[in-house]
Formats: sequence, C-alpha cells, structure tokens
Amino acid sequence: MTGNLSLLLKKYSVPALFTLTGIAMLYLGLQSTQNSSYTIATVMMLVAGILSFLYSSGKMSAMLLTILGVVAGVAALVALGWSTYSVNKTYSHQKRYDLCLIKAQANLRDIRTAQKAYAEANGVYANDWNKLVDFIKNGQVPTIDAVGVVPSRKITEQERDFLYGDNRAIDNNMTEMEAVLLSRSANCPEDLLGFKRDTVMVSFMSTKFGSRSYKEGRIKAGIGPFYADSLPYIPMANGKKWKLETMDSVSVGEEKIPTIRVSGKMPFARVEGEKPIELSFGKLTSSDTGGSWEQ
Repeated sequence: MTGNLSLLLKKYSVPALFTLTGIAMLYLGLQSTQNSSYTIATVMMLVAGILSFLYSSGKMSAMLLTILGVVAGVAALVALGWSTYSVNKTYSHQKRYDLCLIKAQANLRDIRTAQKAYAEANGVYANDWNKLVDFIKNGQVPTIDAVGVVPSRKITEQERDFLYGDNRAIDNNMTEMEAVLLSRSANCPEDLLGFKRDTVMVSFMSTKFGSRSYKEGRIKAGIGPFYADSLPYIPMANGKKWKLETMDSVSVGEEKIPTIRVSGKMPFARVEGEKPIELSFGKLTSSDTGGSWEQ
C-alpha cells in the first residue's frame, strides 16, 4: 500500500504541480487585470499540467506528447517575442510621456514668468499669444543697477542733518536709501564714493531666458533651447495651443486685480488607453497662479 502511494506520488506529483499552478494563476488573472503575456503563460502552464497527467496515466503516446511539446515551444517563443515587444513599447511610451511632461511643465512655467512680467509692465495679462510673444522678444523690464555696498556703520550727526534736518536719535546702521542719498550729495562720504543704485530698463528676453543658468537648466533637463514662438504650443501635440484665459479686473475682497488661467491636455496618457491629464496654472477668480503639477 505504501509502495503504491509512493509510486503515485512520483508519477503524478509533477503534473499535479503544473496543473494546480495553472489553475491558481488563472484564478488570480480573473480576479485582477493582467496583460496578454500573463494570460498566455497561464494557459501554457495549465496545458503543460494536463498533458503531463495524460502522459503519466498512459493515455497519450510519447510521439503525440513530443508533437504537442514542439507546438507549445513555438507558442512559448511567440509569447516571449510578443512580451518583449510589449515591454519595449511600454518603455518607449513611458520615456516619450516623461519627456512631454517635463517640456509641458517647463513651457507653462515660462508662460507664467512672461505673463507676470507683462502684467507688471501693463497692468493686465496679455490676452493673446501674439502680444505675449512680442513682449518676450522686444519688451523691457526694470532692474536695479547696483554698485558698491552699504557701509556697516551709523550715519554721522552731519549726515543726519543733511538727510533729515532734525535732531532724531541715531540708533541703527545706515540704510540703503540713506546711502543712495548721501552718495548723490555734494559732500559724498569717502566710503560711499562710487556707490550707485539706479533703475535701468533691460531686455526681458535676455534677463529671463538668456541667462547661463537658465540655458544650462534646459539642457540638463533634456528639453533643448528656448524659443519664444513655440511657447503657445503644447509640446508634442501636433500644433495644438494652450488655452489662454484672462480677466482684466476681478473683485477680490476690496481689490480689483487681473487674473489668468492657462490650461491644456497632454497629447497622450501615462498609460496607453487611459485619459490624458490636464495641466494648468492660475485661476480666473483669484490672484493664485499656482500650477496643477505643483500641488
């Protein structure tokens, strides 16, 4: 009796293992969403278990088993090739999506930077892309031309008399405004010779998008050089533009402010078959210009 049981275990243990494993894999596959490679592997495992049972029980000849084994081997190679293709396709799609996402976020950040500068210069946001692109290329913004540092000392009584004409206490070190006024006086202190704080107009393009750090940052991110004319377009979306919405005057509390919202859908989803996400910044009902990717 014990010998027969041992013989049965040796004869059917491997077929039983294959069959039970195939059934378990099939059950798990039905309980969750699996790809085609998993389904093929499950079927192959189940078929291998059934064939092993038939062969072990003597109901299948060695020749037939060999033929079926060859067929199964070919099917396995096909499944392996398909799986490799599917993995490579998924990897390529993921890389393309990641690059598109990086470009889109950089694009929106640049639009936001340009729109804020435009609003500071004009009081409202640019309500069409031509105005914004022209401002980027030809607009000027104020900047401080700074030479020298504020001396780390208190002003003297004579300097106080010149600046304020009264007898106020001298408790704190010299401020930058005091340094500016003293440097422009007829009796400029020696430690303020050459000190300068002037507001000058400079090119917005060279200031914001022409700096070395900005250019190197784009190269490091793998998104290439900046082109003002490409700013209105969603990256890799075949010429589709971002949706630009502005309001010149919106009541927020007791203030009236301009508002902006720029939005657009990614040209494809992170996972094929899913819906593409929308990226945006700003709100038309408040001064918030935060980006959806920053939340």
